[in-house]
Amino acid sequence: MYRVWINIFVIGCVCLPTGSHAQKIELMKFIPEQYDTYTVSEWMDYEGEALYDYINGGAELYLSYGLVGMTGCKYNGEGLPQITVEIYEMTSSLNAFGVYTQSRDKEEYDFGQGSQSFNDFILFWKDKYYVIITAQKATPESTKTIRQIASLIDNAIPKTGSKPDIVDALPEKDLVPGGYLYFHHYIWLNACLFIADYNIVNITDQTHAMLARYGNADSRYYLLVIDYPDTPSAETAFIRLRDKFAPESTDMRPVLQLEDQTWFSTWMQGKRLWAVFSGHSPEQIEYIYHSTNK
Repeated sequence: MYRVWINIFVIGCVCLPTGSHAQKIELMKFIPEQYDTYTVSEWMDYEGEALYDYINGGAELYLSYGLVGMTGCKYNGEGLPQITVEIYEMTSSLNAFGVYTQSRDKEEYDFGQGSQSFNDFILFWKDKYYVIITAQKATPESTKTIRQIASLIDNAIPKTGSKPDIVDALPEKDLVPGGYLYFHHYIWLNACLFIADYNIVNITDQTHAMLARYGNADSRYYLLVIDYPDTPSAETAFIRLRDKFAPESTDMRPVLQLEDQTWFSTWMQGKRLWAVFSGHSPEQIEYIYHSTNK
């Protein structure tokens, strides 16, 4: 079986696209041109402006995470649903992880460093790559094929990447499994939890921001964590956030109830800013506050 795959890989190498980005992503040589009754009908290689046309309006998400380019292919077979393979190369593993958190609903580890799988759809991240494999329709053959191609790509990526440090800092109690989003642009914060119509906490490419969901669906509350490049930047954001939501808060009284009857708190820890929104009880907020403010 191993020899068969070597032969298929060689065929795939010969038929690779020759664009500059395809040369950057050596993973393509591990995608077979033929797989069982499937054959590659189109190789894809997009950079720059061409990504806008391909992603059709969704390029801003990827570009906000430092997208370098996308390489992939489309498989077709007689009477079989089309399979599309997309390998997005980001500038860093942190950014690949960030795009992944935008897309997955739950955390699985079948492929790469985090994945989510359905019968007709697989996504995962590993190192600086974000991979999407889609079948036009779920059939026994297409489901088996997308899983085996995902495994090939996973094994072809030689290194693993790093997650942001703030992932490990999240308190675990009541945390929704896989319920956190990592980002560098405040628009993604407002898309999930609107707190201001401007960049109130100054989220930039130099910050590491995470929004985590806690509690049940009917009692959801949110933890925002941001690492800044220096303490003054964190302090500026802290003051702006505190003055907008709870100007009367103090070190002795950090958890306050807002006009909408939800509970809120924000605090600093060196270069790190914490804030909890939409708490349903002071105990929820106090647990996170005391878990992190040590």
